[in-house]
Amino acid sequence: MSRLVKVKMTDTNDQPMPEYILNTLYASDMYFEPDIRKSTVMSDGTVELQVESPTIMLHGRVNLPLYGNIWVMAHNHGEGYKSSDFADGRNFDFVAEAIGTYLWEAENFSKGIIPTPYARGHFDAAKEYCSLAGEDVDAGYCRLKALSHAVLAAEAMCYETALAKLAEKPRPELMLGCNIFKHAGNDRHGEYFKELFNFATIPFYSYQLAPEEGRLDFERRDELVDWCEANGITPKGHPLWFGHKETNPAWMFTKSYEELSEFARDTIKKTAGRYKGRIKVWDSMNEPHDWANCFNFTQEQLMELTRICCETVRETDPGATSVINVCLPFAEYVAGKFVCYGPVFDQPVSPMKFFRRAIEKGIDFDVVGIQLYFPARDMVAVNRLLDVYAGFGKPIHITEMGVPGGNTRGQTDDISTVDPQSQIGLTKGGWHSAWNEHVQADWMEQFYTIAAARPEIKALTWWDSMDPGFMKTSPFLFEDQVPREMYFRLKSLKHRLRGRPDNLKIGH
Repeated sequence: MSRLVKVKMTDTNDQPMPEYILNTLYASDMYFEPDIRKSTVMSDGTVELQVESPTIMLHGRVNLPLYGNIWVMAHNHGEGYKSSDFADGRNFDFVAEAIGTYLWEAENFSKGIIPTPYARGHFDAAKEYCSLAGEDVDAGYCRLKALSHAVLAAEAMCYETALAKLAEKPRPELMLGCNIFKHAGNDRHGEYFKELFNFATIPFYSYQLAPEEGRLDFERRDELVDWCEANGITPKGHPLWFGHKETNPAWMFTKSYEELSEFARDTIKKTAGRYKGRIKVWDSMNEPHDWANCFNFTQEQLMELTRICCETVRETDPGATSVINVCLPFAEYVAGKFVCYGPVFDQPVSPMKFFRRAIEKGIDFDVVGIQLYFPARDMVAVNRLLDVYAGFGKPIHITEMGVPGGNTRGQTDDISTVDPQSQIGLTKGGWHSAWNEHVQADWMEQFYTIAAARPEIKALTWWDSMDPGFMKTSPFLFEDQVPREMYFRLKSLKHRLRGRPDNLKIGH
C-alpha cells in the first residue's frame, strides 16, 4: 500500500541540502530492493516520497564532511520503518536517523572486540558532536560531523571485527584474481601478475570470439589459457553471454531472439567443450537483469536465455563452476527507473530480484557473482548488502571491482565528469578523502579483509591489472608497468589472508 513520507535533509548551514542531493532520496525494503523513486521537493526543501514496501529503509547521497559524497542509509537500528512511524505526518529527519543507524551499527560490531583508538575515537566524536548540536552549537555543521564520524566508527569496527575473524580462521583457499586481458608475454606485467594472483579472467566477448558469423576465434584464448596453466594460475572464462552493445559484433544485431539463443547454445557447447577440464569456472551469464539489454529482449527471454547458458555449460562440462554475474548490486538504477541499454520496463528487475527468480525457476548455476565498482557506499552498507546475497544460499564470487587511484603520473581520473546514468557515474563518490593511491590501497585492504572474513565468499577479482582500465586509474600497474601502492599492499595483505603472519615481519 502506497504511503507518503515527508523527509528533511539539512546541510551544514541547517538549511535544506542542494536539490540535486534531495532528488537522490529513495526507499528500499530491508533487503535493499528499491521502490521506484516517486518524490517531490517542496518549496521548503522537504522531500515528499511515495513508498511502497511495508517496511523500509531510506538512502540518500550526502556530502559528508571529512569523508566525501556517498549514499547514506537510515534503517532504524536494523528494524526498518513502518507505516506507524509516519502516522502523525511528521517530517522524518534523515540526518538524525542516519546518525542513529551508524552508531547502532558501530555498537553491534564492537561486541567481542576491543576497538582501536581510531574506531573508538570516531565513535566518541560522533556522540560529542550530537551533544553539541543538541545544545545548538553550530547545529547543522555538528550534525553532519556527527554523521561522518558515526560512519567512520561503524566502518572501522566492521573492519576490526573482520580482522579478528581472520586471525581465528584464515582463508588460504581464497582465490585472488584479476583479468589478464593485457597480458603480452613474460614481461614485467606477467611477473607482477604472478606475484599477486592465482585466478585469472580470460576474455570471451562475442566481438572477439565470433567477429564473423559462423567462425569462432580461439587463438588469443588458447594463448592465455596456456600461460595460466604454465604458471599455476586458475583460468576463468568471461562471459559466455553479455547483452552490452559494445561487446557484440554487428552481425548479431540482425538476428531474432530464437536465432541468438541458438547461437549461444552452440557457441557454449563448442567453447566449454574445447576447454573442458582446463577452464573450470565460467561466467555463464553476465548482467542478465535489466541494466544492459542491447538486444531488447523481454524479461522472460532474459531469464530463459540464462537457463540456456547455464544448462549448456552443465551439459558440456558437468565439473565446471557456473556463475551468474551481476552489476550495480545495490540496484540504484531501479529507483531511478533507467538502464544502460534496452527497454525500460514498468518494473525494472534488480540483481537481487533476478537471483530470487532464477532460483525459484530452478536454473542450474553454482555461484552468485557480484561486481562492485566504487560503489559510493560505506563498508557497513556493503557488508549488510553481502548478507542479502549470502541469503541465496550459494557461494559468492566478487567478480569485478575497482576504485580509482587518483590523478597521478599525468593520468586524469575523470570519474566526476562521466554520465551520471552510466555504470561508473551512478556509483561515483568519495571515500574518506579525495581518491589517491593511499586511499585506493586503504579501500582495497578494508574490503578484502571484510570479504575474506565471510566464508561464503570464495574469490575476489579486481578488474584491471594495468592501465588503461575500465575505470581510469584503478589498475595495479601504470601503463609503463610500474606498480601503484595498491600492488604492494595486496602483496603484503595476502600473508594475513592466508594466515602466515610471520611473513609480515620486516626483512623476512
